Amino acid sequence: MTAKTWFKLHSFAGFAFGILMLLVCLTGTLAVVSHEIQYLSHQKYRALSERQGPVPWQVLEQNLAKAYPAYQISNLNVPQQWYLAGSVSLIKTSLNQGSEFKFVYFDPASGALTGEGQWGTVSRFLRNIHMYLSLGSTGKIVVTSLSFLLLIILVSSFYVYRQWWRKGFQLPSGAKVSSRTFWPDWHKWTGVWCWGFILLMFLTGLWYFTEHFLLKFKVDHYPKAPKLEQAITHKALSLTELMQAAQQARPELDIRALNYPQSDKAPVVVTGQDDTLLVRDRANRIYLHPVTADVLKLQKGAELKPVAYISDMADPLHFGNFAGLGVKLLYFVFGLGFTFLVAGGLWMHWLRTKRQQPQLMRWLGWTGAVSSVLVVTALVVTSVQFSQREVENLPLSPQLGAIR
Repeated sequence: MTAKTWFKLHSFAGFAFGILMLLVCLTGTLAVVSHEIQYLSHQKYRALSERQGPVPWQVLEQNLAKAYPAYQISNLNVPQQWYLAGSVSLIKTSLNQGSEFKFVYFDPASGALTGEGQWGTVSRFLRNIHMYLSLGSTGKIVVTSLSFLLLIILVSSFYVYRQWWRKGFQLPSGAKVSSRTFWPDWHKWTGVWCWGFILLMFLTGLWYFTEHFLLKFKVDHYPKAPKLEQAITHKALSLTELMQAAQQARPELDIRALNYPQSDKAPVVVTGQDDTLLVRDRANRIYLHPVTADVLKLQKGAELKPVAYISDMADPLHFGNFAGLGVKLLYFVFGLGFTFLVAGGLWMHWLRTKRQQPQLMRWLGWTGAVSSVLVVTALVVTSVQFSQREVENLPLSPQLGAIR
């Protein structure tokens, strides 16, 4: 292939669904720091002090019982970053109003409650768009399919920008936006520095695409959760009792989440972190009997098979949520660079073609038109739906007011 052919291929891959890719890049970049955005927006999202040991689960449960006696716990989560408040999902049912949901935020160090909120948050809005455009399974396929365009962009960039390794440490000379070489020079320079980051996004995006179909066609690739031999007929144990049993089962585990079952044959799932490298909390699981707190199964991240390990490694690598704030900010900077690349590529394509095709629709073509429709649809649907949550099945947790 000639250099001109590679350039056309590079331009097509970057422009064909460039508007959609721009939305996905921008929302993904903001999603990396979405919890920090919430932290700045209101004090309820902030931890009061740095946690030095396990969360005082009994204190937390007592505080919840005093403030929300009519509610049940569905699940709870403690963020990795010490400065962020933990969250508890609470559900209340009544004959007149049906099911009512709310988030309650707490300080992981003391168990003190810091505030409450509803399902719709900045983080939920950004992630719903970024992950699947709020369009369900179809949206997930569309978004993850962009990884194939990233592959074309990555490979073709080597042929478009010759001897790129010599120019990575040389800032482009064109400083004026009006300069003819401003956009091409900065596009190439940014691309050199973002190449490794884009490669990582391609690899994780390709995994999400693959995983979607593994799940769709029920391909056995991840350890299955155990099922209870007999359906439970009583409410599950309290949060305190379950957490004590989980900690005894794995004393070294930093417990960060608990999910009460919604089925009478499903176990309680407790997750957290140990010293396993680059895995999400869900890689380490403790399955407990809801009524007896007996350990039904232990899953350790370090013992997962390769495909399962990749499944639990993808999220931390994709969003940078595997270390402190510094890594997240680094991801944010590279994400901005990636977003600039996509936006700059779209703008350069317009500058090159506006003389021959000044009409917007002719410039967009069918791929650009489809991309634009998807972007508008995603923004509208997400704006309408991201704050809505339907409670299908109630958790089998006890009512907080009945706990003693």
